[in-house]
Amino acid sequence: MRSVIFYRNYLRYSGGHQKVLDYFDHLDARPEWTPSIYLEGGLDGVADNPWEQWREASVSSYLPANYDVAFLAGVDWKPYLAAGSREDQPVINLIQHVRHADPSSNVYSFLSERAVRICVSPEVEQAILGTGRVNGPTYCIPNGIDQSILRNYVTLPKTRDLYILGAKQPQLAAALAERIQAPGLDLLVHDRHVPRQEVLAAMAASKICILLPNTTEGFYLPALESMALEALTIVPDCVGNRSFCRDRDNCLMPALTVEALSAAFHEARRLRLEGGEKGLLESARSTVKMHSLQREREEFYKLLDDIERVR
Repeated sequence: MRSVIFYRNYLRYSGGHQKVLDYFDHLDARPEWTPSIYLEGGLDGVADNPWEQWREASVSSYLPANYDVAFLAGVDWKPYLAAGSREDQPVINLIQHVRHADPSSNVYSFLSERAVRICVSPEVEQAILGTGRVNGPTYCIPNGIDQSILRNYVTLPKTRDLYILGAKQPQLAAALAERIQAPGLDLLVHDRHVPRQEVLAAMAASKICILLPNTTEGFYLPALESMALEALTIVPDCVGNRSFCRDRDNCLMPALTVEALSAAFHEARRLRLEGGEKGLLESARSTVKMHSLQREREEFYKLLDDIERVR
């Protein structure tokens, strides 16, 4: 049995937290591995904490040196290094954003720490390798999504014309909604954080989804979720989505401006009226199949089988 310790400071749901949870699940499903989780602040401080399902695997103290392997993501390096790690301990570092390659970011310095790094997209891997600072091997394992969860939503009737996911760009979302709104248009805007269940239900019930990411992301899971929920997806380029979002193939990719997004919405409506969206939706379904959680798990297991050699 190999023991693995995770660390999370969980305040609310995000795609980044979801992927760490997915990797915890991957390890738990492997009989010869035993993952544990240390949650800063404990399990009871946040409503709808997804780590609740792993209460029995939670520990009250973060002592990474007591475990065979440490799993880190983002700024988890800070408590890990402060806790006094073992020099011979393998570290698996999940890299979820291109900002790790930005010298001004709070995670850039950690690239020089020895670790086996999993990059969630080719763009992330290219970005960090371009720094010349990466200490240890890198693996690109593109993000997968749990399609079994999404099936609970995909049966919802598509009664809404448009959904705008704008929590990361609230001012742009508001301006876009004002620009697009017209009599008879059924429009829903989320310009603040809402529970994931509400986002998925909104996507599933909408014919067209406009998703507003940060200017840079490591992957951007909502685009893949929107495709899986069979919405005609409009999402600007955010670097990390380039490997799976293809303009006018499986989605529309306008610039991150009110004018371009509005034009893309009207193009999408025209495509729907003329039946021209079928090709995009079919290509989107193929993209989703390529990003299954099972495929992600299998790629991760290949790394685990070789971790002593590659670290």
